[in-house]
Amino acid sequence: MSKKTLKNTLALTACYGAMIVFSPAAIAQDEETKSAFSLEEIIVTARKRSESLQSTPIAISAFNAQALEDRGAANINDITNIVPNMQYSAAASGTVGASSLTIRGIGQSDFITTTEPGVGLYLDGVYLARVTGAALDLADIERVEVLRGPQGTLFGRNTIGGAVNVITKKPSGEFNGNAQLTLGNNNRFNGRLSVDFPIIDDVLSGRVAFLSKNSDGYGFDSDPVGGGGNLAVENDIAGRAQLLFTPKENVSFLLSIDHTRRRGTVMPHGRVFSTIPGDISLLPKDDPNLVRLDAPIQDDLDVTGYALTTDIGLGDVDLKLITAYRKQSGQSGQDFDGGSDNILNQFITSTQNQFSQEIQFTGTSLDDKLDWVVGLYYFKENGQFDSDIVLTGIPITIFTKSDTKSYAAYAQGTYHISDKFNITGGIRWTSETKGVDVDTFFGPFQLVNDAKNKKFTAFSPKVGLDYQASDDLLVYASVSRGFRSGGFNGRPFSPTDLTPFDEEKTTAYEVGFKADMMEKTVRLNVAGFYTDYKDIQLTATTLNDQGQFIVLTANAGKAKIYGLEAELQAKPTEDIFLYGSVGYADNGNVSPLKGFDFDTSTGGNLPGASEWTLSLGGNYDFEVGNNMVGMVGVDYSYRSRYDHQASNQTATVAEDGYGLLNARLTVGPDDEKWKLTFYGKNLTDEVYRVYGQDSASSFGVAVVWFGPTREFGATLSFSF
Repeated sequence: MSKKTLKNTLALTACYGAMIVFSPAAIAQDEETKSAFSLEEIIVTARKRSESLQSTPIAISAFNAQALEDRGAANINDITNIVPNMQYSAAASGTVGASSLTIRGIGQSDFITTTEPGVGLYLDGVYLARVTGAALDLADIERVEVLRGPQGTLFGRNTIGGAVNVITKKPSGEFNGNAQLTLGNNNRFNGRLSVDFPIIDDVLSGRVAFLSKNSDGYGFDSDPVGGGGNLAVENDIAGRAQLLFTPKENVSFLLSIDHTRRRGTVMPHGRVFSTIPGDISLLPKDDPNLVRLDAPIQDDLDVTGYALTTDIGLGDVDLKLITAYRKQSGQSGQDFDGGSDNILNQFITSTQNQFSQEIQFTGTSLDDKLDWVVGLYYFKENGQFDSDIVLTGIPITIFTKSDTKSYAAYAQGTYHISDKFNITGGIRWTSETKGVDVDTFFGPFQLVNDAKNKKFTAFSPKVGLDYQASDDLLVYASVSRGFRSGGFNGRPFSPTDLTPFDEEKTTAYEVGFKADMMEKTVRLNVAGFYTDYKDIQLTATTLNDQGQFIVLTANAGKAKIYGLEAELQAKPTEDIFLYGSVGYADNGNVSPLKGFDFDTSTGGNLPGASEWTLSLGGNYDFEVGNNMVGMVGVDYSYRSRYDHQASNQTATVAEDGYGLLNARLTVGPDDEKWKLTFYGKNLTDEVYRVYGQDSASSFGVAVVWFGPTREFGATLSFSF
């Protein structure tokens, strides 16, 4: 997209908002005209204080528990199907519990602990550093907020593409609960239970939630060398326990403990390109049931988290402290050649732990004209990533230790110039130190025994203007900066390979509007953006100085990303709810890359990013009779072609684009004591790729990982 096209795109967004401002027929004039079946108001905390979604001047999508259920969203990866310009990838891990998120063309292409994500994932305000274990199940969730664009000021490091905050349900002090049982194809058997209960009236209450997921998965490994059998198998259990202590009206302590235990197998992956004569592992077509893998397919993961959130009201100022500790350990195997000839296999054992402390003050000053938030943040992480590799029959072992310490201070304020016009300014300073210690063995010979560290600093400012033209229309514009931490190449085959790469930087310009129309039965939110993306961290297989093939991450170039996003909701009648979104992101303006041995003279697209994303859906509520009601829902999502790697030398691992069709039918009594839901996901049984690795120049093969196939079943729910 040219600069002229960019200007036209942003101008069109601004002009459209201006047209709505001066179109009194399009906007409801006051609350008295509000329809009896108007759209629900959603409260978010994206700016560290509670406010209406429609009054928040940033590009944000938010879904409460009912909206997630109505859309059939069971985990974080499902969210990407309904948010514009958002996608997910297996990020080379190939594990079912991993989630590498991409927003507006910025994501993560490696999962080793020496690299960082481009989209920050938070659980109740606690940052989750690793993509493994990040595919959170949306059980017992209050809402999910997806913030698009850099969130460096309030959220900090590694939110260069955006941030996702998952907010769980909290103890209410009243006894209630919900139980679910799900049966489906592939021997799906899931169970859920959540119970909310008082302990001491108005002082101490608790909430517990349990989840069990079991499935034979999808895809089949026909090669017995690696064990063979079903792929993407799930045998998972998870639980969360919370205690809420409120000794005084303005003081509360929330203790939360969660644990997830996964025992399963990796996602199906197979060979789609080969220069090997008579290759029996080459897939005749994309089919996860035809793969032949000679590596272990084990996929085990244990994750535990502890968090204490303290809220204290100090008159005009509120103090929040979030103290958290999380740890995880996992083992998984991957056949990176995607075949049965033992070219490149890997078995990974990893551990990680992190501690974080945030101190946050929020308040209002200057006769309620200034809303402000200031805070301090500390983060410490230790990781161990051990790779047992078999390269053409030769054992290679890499032991990688990593550690990170990060400190930050931030402040942001919104000044109300008038009842309608506001200006926002903020800044965050971050300083962090990273270290790495690597030992590499080639058979009995040690190739690398080295340790390094490096310090990174960054300033992340933001300036924004917003105009509340009426109760139902907000127009806004902003400029913000974000950064992704630098790191080290954690898989060196020689001492010179253990090189650092610098942090990424973005400067993002955004304009948009949010409008409720037709007596609040139609909601349209639109944002246009331009992102100047520098020092891009790209990962690919390339040659080192000794002529060895290595996995290298380097600051490879810069890009200009332009785009537009629109989200529409409508409730034309009391019984019909329609929704949709469209995202356009031109990320093909990548400068010629540097640091790799393959041809990058023409630049290209950023990996894991489609030019177009689309979602459409609707629900219809109906009466069955005898105090019984029902709901039928259908949704469709589409994303256009995208690359999985920076190189894509053969282009065989790219995804040509795909669409997913889902449907649900729910029946139950109108008192909602129970309900029965029949569901279907990927009803057309679309075969699509969630990751690809092109090793054509090094090993003569290319491998892709497949997403979930068709699934259908029924869920019986009880509320008490």
